[in-house]
Amino acid sequence: MINTPLTLTDQPVDTSRYTSYATCQLPKLIMGFMIKNKYDEQRFRLKLIAKPKNIVHLVGDDDVLRPVFFHGVELSPRVQVSHLCSVIQQAMPITTESYKNILQYNRLSCDNCVRYLRDGVYPIDMSCVSTLSTNKYNNDFLYLRSLLDSDESLPWFSNWSDFNIFMLCPSFLTKQQYK
Repeated sequence: MINTPLTLTDQPVDTSRYTSYATCQLPKLIMGFMIKNKYDEQRFRLKLIAKPKNIVHLVGDDDVLRPVFFHGVELSPRVQVSHLCSVIQQAMPITTESYKNILQYNRLSCDNCVRYLRDGVYPIDMSCVSTLSTNKYNNDFLYLRSLLDSDESLPWFSNWSDFNIFMLCPSFLTKQQYK
């Protein structure tokens, strides 16, 4: 049983299961998980009742666009989300500190998820979900856990996870290519 998760971490994401948004459809808010490998695909699964999506998003990484994968629920954003994305785009290139300052100014935070910050992917703490979205999700741990479809073939700790909010915006590199 322990061998399975270890081998899954070396296997890439099944890209055929993911769809992307057109740049003109952004920004989008996703509540869920960043998927790095087959192990994440197996352990981070939401129940169908939550209407989960598998999303690939292109981010700028060392002057190259690279795919980043997500599994989660698309949230209905409040008006503030478009404003926040435009402020971030105007501040480009953005640092971790400048991003935290922008969030703090807007009464938001990324204290628990700043490690996911990338060009085009802006993580926000789950405690901010009601500020950003009109959906009725809340930050109740037990409620969020009830949305997970646990894989019993994996060790118990594999199913331990934290939900995050990801604001997907056009990559700075994408904007540069169209100028």
